Formats: sequence, structure tokens, C-alpha cells
Amino acid sequence: MSRDLSAARPDPVKEAGPRRGTRAAAAAMSSDETVGRRSRARRNGVSPAQYRRFLRQVGVGALIPGAGLISAGRKKLGWTVVAVFLLLAAGAAVYVVRSGRSGLVDAGTDTGTLNLITAGLAAVAAAWLLTALVSLYLLQPRGLRGPQRLLSAIVVVVVASLVVSPLSLGSRYAYTQRDLIGNVFADDDQPSLTVPNSSDEDPWAGQQRVNVLILGSDAGPGREETRTDTIMVASINTETGDTALFSLPRNLLNVPMPPDTPLAEAYPDGFRGPEEDAYYWLSSMYRFVPYEFPEFFEGIPDPGAEAMKLVVGEVLGLDIHYYVMVNLRGFQYLVNALGGIDIDVPYRIPIGTKEQWGRCTEPSGWIEPGENQHLDGYQALWFARARCGPGPVSDDYERMRRQRCVIGAIAEQADPMTLLGRYQQLARAAERTMSTDITQARLSDFAELALKVQDAGGLRSLPFTDDIIQYHDPDYELIRQFVQQSLDPPAETPPPSSQAPDDADGPTGTGTESPAADPTDEPSDDPTEETEEPAGETPEGDTPADDEPTGDAETPGGTETPSDANGAVDVDDVC
Repeated sequence: MSRDLSAARPDPVKEAGPRRGTRAAAAAMSSDETVGRRSRARRNGVSPAQYRRFLRQVGVGALIPGAGLISAGRKKLGWTVVAVFLLLAAGAAVYVVRSGRSGLVDAGTDTGTLNLITAGLAAVAAAWLLTALVSLYLLQPRGLRGPQRLLSAIVVVVVASLVVSPLSLGSRYAYTQRDLIGNVFADDDQPSLTVPNSSDEDPWAGQQRVNVLILGSDAGPGREETRTDTIMVASINTETGDTALFSLPRNLLNVPMPPDTPLAEAYPDGFRGPEEDAYYWLSSMYRFVPYEFPEFFEGIPDPGAEAMKLVVGEVLGLDIHYYVMVNLRGFQYLVNALGGIDIDVPYRIPIGTKEQWGRCTEPSGWIEPGENQHLDGYQALWFARARCGPGPVSDDYERMRRQRCVIGAIAEQADPMTLLGRYQQLARAAERTMSTDITQARLSDFAELALKVQDAGGLRSLPFTDDIIQYHDPDYELIRQFVQQSLDPPAETPPPSSQAPDDADGPTGTGTESPAADPTDEPSDDPTEETEEPAGETPEGDTPADDEPTGDAETPGGTETPSDANGAVDVDDVC
């Protein structure tokens, strides 16, 4: 009996087996279905509507940092990012508005501020791009195919670049500007005999005008020594920006020395010597005066430029405060960096000529006459420097007029948008071709002064040509009278030409004697190399008239140049 009861009682182990098996089977079936759905989702991809919504979200997230994080459900983090970027943008806008043009100029010329701008813009650009990429990762729906992932990444990069690229470019510009300042402009403690002591409160030390010597040197490969063939002084009114540009001939003789200096003691009657000896030309004083008086210029970084400031200041009756020297061999890089210049060409100008065996070599080309001719850097260099050729090309004084036209064209056409768009090229060219003793501390003051010069509308120019002086026996008192009249012209006063010396043709005369050629010059195959040609002469044995051919090329017709005896005139009226 007991055995039967035992057989009829259910076995708990056997009963539990089928139940556990059923649950396990159900779980296995559910897992298989989930895997199947995921597999089908991967095969089928997301719906077009879902994908379009996803692209909109990542696009907005790339354009507005933090918006993508909010769409992905990270609202606290997203709103924090939005707030930080809005505060940064508002702060930058307030700084720009409150600083004005003057404050922005200060920021763009201070190396410490430029370092902050460089690092700040780079950091903002990197954070912006990182936020966009994180939003892309969080917003991606399951089932995206490879091409869809690629397209979404492209959308993020393109949209983010609308903001990141300008930020990166600004950072690069700030870095380039900082390097330019450090490589070109002088240290604040650089010794000088002429740079005035000034302060932040009065950067011009109470001066009504600041005078800057502009030198064009011929330094370069094949030249053992430097000559300054272009010699100009820009006298700028520190209040109005009114600017007068004075040009001196390179072969000026008997140059007076500054009083109370060893230079004047050694040359009481001026830097005087044989007229045919180019050692005594004004253009040679850059290298020979420091050579003769090394102790006087001891410790000066560029003693040649310092010597030129002193002697040119004595010639003009001005205190020369600063200098800027441009290597004319690299001048073409500056013009090319500007995209070329537009200038009126008065007559055909040969390219590539030089004096060789008493005559000019054949030109490699011509700059054709005409109004608003567009010249690249190489053509502009020859426009400014050509001196071996027919007619007015061989006149040193006419060459001075062409040079001031080039300076005027650059000053007028270097507008802010052009400078900004070509800044990288300009900065590289400036580092290779320029040197100056303008200090980094005064750079912002000069930048503001340059804006005043452009606002003043044009330059007045006076080259000291044979309309005014005789290069071999100049009347320096007459030169100083012209300078003073040009800087502060009286209402009705006749030009000082009426005070011409009796032994000259007068400041308006044209019968001046021509200078001798530079005996130190030798022929060169360099197309930018030139020999010293005398003013107003053509090479011996080759005397082309204005209507005669030179070589196989057609001779350009000469044009009458304006008289300079009436004083400084607007560059536009001359060019």
C-alpha cells in the first residue's frame, strides 16, 4: 500500500524540469528575436525621416556649440556649453565696440596681446570642433550605414568650418603679426643717437612733426657693400597726418656734417672730395661715414642708417627721428604681395638694361606708356630704378620722380581690405626686405599715424632736382628754405627760387652739370643689378634722341617733366 502511495506522489524535481526548460527556451527565443531585429535594422538602415532629422541635429550642433548635446539628452552639459560660448562672443563684441579703432590698433601691435589672441582663438576653435564631434557621436542612431556615417561627418566638418576656419585664420594672423613685430621692429632699449625720448602719454615728445628717413638699398648677392640709392624723408604732422615727402639725389656732393660731432670736426666744409669720386656721394655715406668714425657709432645696431639720419637731417634742416630701409632687390616681393600696383606710365621704360662698354645693353622688354598701367613687382622695380636708356630714362632726377610716384601708388592702394587679404604674403616680404629703428613700443603710435595719413588724403612731394639745385655745388640754405616753405607754406610768398646763387643757373635752371659715373660699378648679369648712370646723360657713344631707335626696339617718346621750383606738390598732380 505504501509502495502505491509513493508511486502516485509527484516528483518535484521532475516537475521543475519542464518549467525551467520552458523559461529558458522563451528567453532564448526572445534573444534570437532581438538579434534578428538588430540584424534587420542594420540591413535596412534608419528611415529617411530619421536620417534627415539626425542630419539637422548634427548640423545645428556644429553651428551652435552645445545644441547637439541638448538634442542628445545631455541638457545640463549642453546648456553650460551654450552659455560659455555666448559669454565669450558677447565679451569679444563689447571689447571691439569699446576699444574702437585706436584700441584695436593697440591690440594688433602689442606682442603680449597678440600672444593671448593667438592662444585664445586656437583654443576656441578646438573646443568648437570637439563639441561638434562629440554631438555627432551621441546623436548617431543605430543602423547607420557606412555612406550615411561619412555624409554626416562631412556635414559636421563643413558646417563647423564656417566658424572654425575664421577663428583659425585669425589665430594664424595674430601669430604672424607677432613674429613680424619681433623680427622687423627694434627692441625698446636699442641704443640710438636720434630716436627721441617719449612716453605713452606723449609718444611724439611734444613734436608737431615726426620725420622718417626712407632708404632704398642695393644690398644683395654679388654686392660686398651697401649703397642707399634711394633717399627720401617723410615729414608727418602728428595731429593731422599731413605728409611731405622730400627726395635727395644720390650723387649730392659736399654734404654738411652735423655740428658738435667728430664728423663736423673732420669735415668742416662738408663731406668734400673729388667730384668724380663716388666715395663722396650722399649714397655712399651709408658705408663710408661709419667706416671713418667707428667710435662715434659704437653700439649702434645699424651705424650706416644712423649716419644717414644725421647727415640728411643736416641737409634738410630737420631732426630725423627714425629710419626705414627697404632692400630694393626685395621690393618686388612687396609689390607682388599687394597684388601689383596701378600707375600712370609717362613714357616707355626699358627692362633689364645696364651700361656696358659705354652704351646701354638691349632691353629684355618694355613697360608701355599709358594711364593706370598695372605693374607687377618686377615691372614696378624697373619703373622705379631704370636709368640706362633713351630720353628721360637716363635722367637721375626723372628717376627720382618715378620713385615718388611708386611710393604714392603703394600708399594709396594699400587699403585695409587689401592688406588683410594679403597679409601673410606681405608679412613674409616685409621680414625679408625691411629694417627699421622704430621701436616695438612706438609701433601702435605709428599705426595710428598711418591711418591719419590716409585720412589726410594724399602725399605732397618735393624732389630736389636740377630745377632747384646743382648736385655738385648745392646751396644747402636754399634747400632748407624749400623744406620749411613746404612744411608750413605762407599765404602769398614767392618760392625761394628767386634767391638762387649767382654762380648757378638758379633753382629753376636746367643747365646743371651732369655727375660722373660711379667708378666702383662693374657689369653684372643680374637683371636687377644696375650701374651708376649720371643724371641727365646717356652713355658715351650711345646718344639716342627721343625719336631715334635704341637697338631693335622702338624708342619711347620723351615727355616734359613738371618743374619742382614751385615747392612741394600733391603726388597725384605729378603722377
